[in-house]
Amino acid sequence: MYFRINKIPFMKKLYLLLFSVYLLFCLDSCKQNQEFELKGELEDFTSTMILVVHDDPEAKLDTIYPRDGKFIYTFTPDTISTFRLVNDSGKIIPIFADKGWQVSLKGNFTHPEIQGDGPNNELQEFRQSIQTLKDQVQIRRQAETFIQNHPASYASAYILWQYFSQTEQPDLTLIAKLAEPLSGKVKDCRILNEILQKMPDKEKNGTTYLNYISVKKRNGEYLSWSSSNQKQYSLLNFWASWDKESLTLKDSLYALCQRSLKKDFRVINFSLDYQKTEWLRNTEKDNEQWIEICDYKGWNTPALKQLQVGNLPFNVLVDRNRKILGRNLYGKELEEKLEALTAESKEQK
Repeated sequence: MYFRINKIPFMKKLYLLLFSVYLLFCLDSCKQNQEFELKGELEDFTSTMILVVHDDPEAKLDTIYPRDGKFIYTFTPDTISTFRLVNDSGKIIPIFADKGWQVSLKGNFTHPEIQGDGPNNELQEFRQSIQTLKDQVQIRRQAETFIQNHPASYASAYILWQYFSQTEQPDLTLIAKLAEPLSGKVKDCRILNEILQKMPDKEKNGTTYLNYISVKKRNGEYLSWSSSNQKQYSLLNFWASWDKESLTLKDSLYALCQRSLKKDFRVINFSLDYQKTEWLRNTEKDNEQWIEICDYKGWNTPALKQLQVGNLPFNVLVDRNRKILGRNLYGKELEEKLEALTAESKEQK
């Protein structure tokens, strides 16, 4: 009798323990099924890190630290997501993610080999279709065909962005024609929204947007356009050590930063110098409001081509969405413009 009375509580504890183990196993399995996994194995990869730029549904940055080119990157997306892998020379590889998807990456940043769920395979098929093409006209024709045949694919959004928007003189009419048949979900993605801001009807109102710039600051971090604590307004100021006027105007901007608008405004000084020593000799110390960058490409830097800049000095004022608000603003004119924008922003809140 004594033995049977104590046996029942023991069995209950055992059942509860087994049930808990089973429940934890199920929860872990569910979590794994929800996770997206990117498994990378890159050839001849010598850098210490890869920057991850998330475009959708939320703009944010992350970092991957491969070992001998190998890495596993996981997260749990709320919905279909797009992000870009960026190496230290600015080359990018787009990846599409959703719950439970698995994607593998091999090759290198110049010739990536991607297999996996969703639009990743579709984009890889497009890469293979243009691999032997040398003529840019043929490549763009192939890109047009892909977009027309895949109106519901997120890969079409990326191809439209890369081959038709990221050019020196985008054909806005052609972009509008290719974008119009795409599905609503594809049109809603952030990278395509950047393209749609350049449609002809918006162009009539003088609205243009600065393309995304991927370049490192002096501390090795990439220039951020997506941080939640980013300044409301950025002045991208182009200058060079060999151009005395641009150098003088750059100094005047530093004085402006010191006396006003510290919470809402930053200056990004983009040097066209080719030599690091010359660039560093004429730069100020970086802080949250003052950033010095240089890619040593001089007049060949992509931002200048997009903005069609042919001489110095030059600057462009943009908001945190990279909408262009003004060009060649210095001194009192710049200060008054910023004060007006800040006042307008406060009224809208």
